[in-house]
Amino acid sequence: MFWNVTILVGDFIKEVNLVNFDSFDEILIKKVRDVAQPLLDKYNRMYSEDKIQEFKLVVDTVRKKQEKYLYEVIGTLKTNKNFFRTEEVGWKILDTVEKVIDELGGMVTKKKGRKKSKKNLPANA
Repeated sequence: MFWNVTILVGDFIKEVNLVNFDSFDEILIKKVRDVAQPLLDKYNRMYSEDKIQEFKLVVDTVRKKQEKYLYEVIGTLKTNKNFFRTEEVGWKILDTVEKVIDELGGMVTKKKGRKKSKKNLPANA
């Protein structure tokens, strides 16, 4: 499912845009949203000046083996100052989504750490 949402700069995004998830049942989609929500909350807490413009998860079927599917999940988090993107491939859709969310969370935390370390340097004082 894909929902077109217009976001004004400075607004907080309340949920993730899911692309190509229409073949999955509503329970799985709710689980994916529940996994993604903490990252949105974390980012909104960490950055007051850097607002999220888009948070999107895209799933594609890479290969089918008997009754199993190999999924590729691409996660993007776009702000007015940064762009984070990662992708994972896996047989279980929820596990693959969790890996993507974890990687995006790591990127956000690493970026925040760099900002803090630059502010604490004597040359930047």
